[in-house]
Amino acid sequence: MNKILLIAFTALASMIAPFSIDTYLPSFPAIEDYYGVSREMLSSSMGAYLGAFAITTLLWGPFADRFGRKSVAVVSLFGFGLASVGCALAPTFDGFMIFRVMQGILAGGVIIGGRAMIRDVFPPKEAQKTMAIVMMVFAIAPALAPIVGGYLETHFDWQSIFYFLTIYAAFTLFILLFFIKETQHKEHVQSIQPKKLMSSYWHSIKHPIFLRLVVSQSLVFGGLFVYIAGSASVMFDHLKLGPEDFWIQFVPMVGGMILGSITSHRMTDKYSPMHIASASFAVAGLAAILGLTSDFLFEPSVFSVIPFISLFAFGLSFGLPVLATLALDCLPEKRGMAASVQSLMQMGTAALVSILVVPFVHDSLLLMASSTLLLWLVAVILWASVYRKVEKLVEVR
Repeated sequence: MNKILLIAFTALASMIAPFSIDTYLPSFPAIEDYYGVSREMLSSSMGAYLGAFAITTLLWGPFADRFGRKSVAVVSLFGFGLASVGCALAPTFDGFMIFRVMQGILAGGVIIGGRAMIRDVFPPKEAQKTMAIVMMVFAIAPALAPIVGGYLETHFDWQSIFYFLTIYAAFTLFILLFFIKETQHKEHVQSIQPKKLMSSYWHSIKHPIFLRLVVSQSLVFGGLFVYIAGSASVMFDHLKLGPEDFWIQFVPMVGGMILGSITSHRMTDKYSPMHIASASFAVAGLAAILGLTSDFLFEPSVFSVIPFISLFAFGLSFGLPVLATLALDCLPEKRGMAASVQSLMQMGTAALVSILVVPFVHDSLLLMASSTLLLWLVAVILWASVYRKVEKLVEVR
């Protein structure tokens, strides 16, 4: 199998989540008017998507370990395409919410399948470098998504955004069906018998390193997601910009993520995973502190807000490939399950931020920055608590 095509497929698969989240952000006012709902109510559709995504990853991972990565990804992509059509055609907001939940349920399979494929095919150091490449491509999605969404909203209507998601899923499915082979080793096929499944998840949760690694990276991601989920308020309410101006936030933010992934890729052969991960936490913390200080001292403007979001994104993506690979290596024979828990925690944290944090802080940039700093602080405490154990894992792998 062509490894370049596998990387390309995995990158496209990983972009489905940010496309599903960010493409419809410029259409918030139009969707609110169409269904007659409030900003808080529409924001809950993002939380519903993320919550469904997070919970069902607990099933997609074991399915990928039992039935194979490719089979799970095919079902996931096909169902996601149908759910996207449903969002476009929904006559009521309740129907729209149902199909958003269906999108969340079905999107996870292809993302988990792709991550597990990478680790199936590549050895540890190559997998880390490959994940950095995937992250670089993945990072483009949050910048492209609102630009595409703003264009479609301006020139067509908000429904066209969900037809776009359908076409994207169909294109990715075409690549999977005709160019990607199954990567799972037969000896790694796992049972999905409920008792064994619960036992396996319990074993994962009890692992002395795995869970804390996953939660720490998820909390930093949650810190950035405060500004992603709250971007409609940042752009429309605080910076007084319009639907086609979302690039002002997302292009620099994604530029930071791409630069962070490039830096991580280039430093892999020169520095240990421990040094890279610790540096990433330090950069993200510096960005959070500077952002909070800026919001306290200055009136809201592009230059007082956007640079610090971008720097935080750099810190996040700088360490994410390392942390993701280390977490997968904690459970080498159950990487599908490990990828499931990773996605559960990452998207679950994003869902909780969307539902429980953003509705209460989106009216104030100072509160948004404080939330990001608090999430980062808890993540650093977790990383510090597991540092020595991770160091030993790196030495023996």
